[in-house]
Amino acid sequence: MEFFDYFILITSFLLLIIGVVGSFIPVIPGPIISYLSLVLINLITKDFTFITLLIWGLIVIIFSMLDNVIQLFGIKYYGGKKLAFVGSIVGFIFGLLIPPLGFIIGTFLGGFIGALIENSQNTKKAFRIALGSFIGFFVGIFLKMLISFYFVFQYINILKKLF
Repeated sequence: MEFFDYFILITSFLLLIIGVVGSFIPVIPGPIISYLSLVLINLITKDFTFITLLIWGLIVIIFSMLDNVIQLFGIKYYGGKKLAFVGSIVGFIFGLLIPPLGFIIGTFLGGFIGALIENSQNTKKAFRIALGSFIGFFVGIFLKMLISFYFVFQYINILKKLF
């Protein structure tokens, strides 16, 4: 292997790590970055065909779109609107500042506050909306983690072949 090959391996590995972290953080498109990691490593290994990479690319796009739709579905299912969605995202971001459980509490609390603003007279409904937002948010994280860890598995298999 040449210097350029090692550079690709290291860059690909860093993208893979960022992709896995991005599965948790809404601002970072985790599965997309994990996918780019495999596309990059494929430049030197040629383990995957163009069709395989294309199919994975489409799956990543679908998963990325589903991530937002699932959380919105959870909110809408329980009667929530835009503020509950925005509140859960803002709560998550603030919750990241309070590890290890801050993002869980922040997501729920932010969704609850947003839903409470929309439904000031009905705390029970606001609680259900926040619960729907919370469930939808974590189902989306689970899906993003699933695909990102699949790419980690593929990366490890490639490394086994190389070394």
